[in-house]
Amino acid sequence: MQITLEESGDLLEMRIAGRLDNEWASHLTDAIDEVVRQGSHSVVLNLTDVSYLSSAGIGALVRAHKQFQAIRGFFGVGIAPPHVSEVIRLTGLAKMLLCDIEQVRKTSGSSRSTMQPLFRVAADAGMTFEVYDLDPGAVLNCEVLGDPTRLPREPFQETHCRAIEFDANSIGLGLGAFGNDFADCADRFGEFLAVSGAASQLPTSSTGKPDFQLGQGTFVPKIQVAYGLSCRGGLRQLQRFEAVESSTRIGLSSLVDQCLTLSESNLAGMVFIAETSGLVGATLRRSPTNRDATSTSRFSHPEIRRWLSFSPERSHAHSLALVVGVASRGNPKGGLADELVPLLRPLGPKSEIYGHFHAAVFSYRPFKKRKLDLNETVAALFESEDLRTLMHLLNDDREITGAGESEFVRGACWLSPITVVSGGKLK
Repeated sequence: MQITLEESGDLLEMRIAGRLDNEWASHLTDAIDEVVRQGSHSVVLNLTDVSYLSSAGIGALVRAHKQFQAIRGFFGVGIAPPHVSEVIRLTGLAKMLLCDIEQVRKTSGSSRSTMQPLFRVAADAGMTFEVYDLDPGAVLNCEVLGDPTRLPREPFQETHCRAIEFDANSIGLGLGAFGNDFADCADRFGEFLAVSGAASQLPTSSTGKPDFQLGQGTFVPKIQVAYGLSCRGGLRQLQRFEAVESSTRIGLSSLVDQCLTLSESNLAGMVFIAETSGLVGATLRRSPTNRDATSTSRFSHPEIRRWLSFSPERSHAHSLALVVGVASRGNPKGGLADELVPLLRPLGPKSEIYGHFHAAVFSYRPFKKRKLDLNETVAALFESEDLRTLMHLLNDDREITGAGESEFVRGACWLSPITVVSGGKLK
């Protein structure tokens, strides 16, 4: 099979040559997935040179149609020889798949000229941004839960933990577990994140498969939290971002820096949904309730090997990451966010951006362009995609062997300034 691509404004025409059977249908599917990754939301096929179309090929076309429908794009077969169009008609799919390619070309061109964008455009540091103002007065009030300074040396006990609900108006992250009470969770405390009424957690006593709870009806996800952060309020901005060049990769520290700049904030809570070119992070291997008889830090060599799993190199390329975190421009010590000091670290060896971010990794799916609804988008991820892992994102700046920082290709960031920070150690 040969596939030739030709761009015409917003429309991408794919000319297919060869047999579209079970052997080659997956190649067409992979090619369509790739053009969606590159940002194409209107695709029409030219099947003039397709000699045979089987049920497997029909399945690939139907899958692509549903894929573009989900992102409010367009997909159709514009040109097909009689033997191919006849198969499509006999299967009852002509109305779904066949289209007038000339009409599609005209519609694609006119829609660009009449659209009035409701966003601002910015470009810097190898990225382009579309900035949407959601609620100009929205802010986040945050509470630090528990005492993160216990983690390196002391076990967490029942008196140090709390059961916290995370509804659709909150975001959160930290170490916690799903369960009825502390005793039920003691051996499973690990990384968690929560956003838009969904929560995900990576148990330390299982095979490494993350679990999740999705708020529905009156059900609200609840987590037994050893330590972490809970922020409540609205989201002020949506920022869609993309690398300027297809070969460019966007580092987490640079991305957070630009998002803070565009929001005119020095302290903010953030949610990213982004295609990743590789993540760097760590996960706990043992529950922090473990009573180890050691006088050294759990994170000192060689003890750290028993407690943490690190990414030896960037992992999960071409996946979709749901990232939740907080960021500060400059060290927060002594200011409004003094309580956040135990949670925040510089995002790079020379970065003035301090942050704490957890990422849930999903199988890739495209999203519609322009404005996105966070609640709908998060729900679609948990309901339809494969949740693969969860990690605490780090910058591995070791000389020679260091993996560096997490990198992204394109995505969306929702954020709000943080105006109140409270909490901390439980007395």
